[in-house]
Amino acid sequence: MIADAVLLVGVVVTAIGHWRRGAVIIAGAVLVAAGARLVLPRRKAGLLVVRRRWVDVTLMSLLGVAIAVIALVVPPDS
Repeated sequence: MIADAVLLVGVVVTAIGHWRRGAVIIAGAVLVAAGARLVLPRRKAGLLVVRRRWVDVTLMSLLGVAIAVIALVVPPDS
């Protein structure tokens, strides 16, 4: 799935030392997963199905936005 690939890119970017960019990419992966859960039927969504659709989409969307906001709000090192 595309969200897995985006997550892997985010982890690699974080591992090579760009934690802020990596965290924003990871947030994007979570938001892509939320979108996939929204549009895919239950049997095709696989492990994205944990609860009801609206709960999964809401929680993943909030998590993705929270990760991005935290990554962008933390001040850079001096």
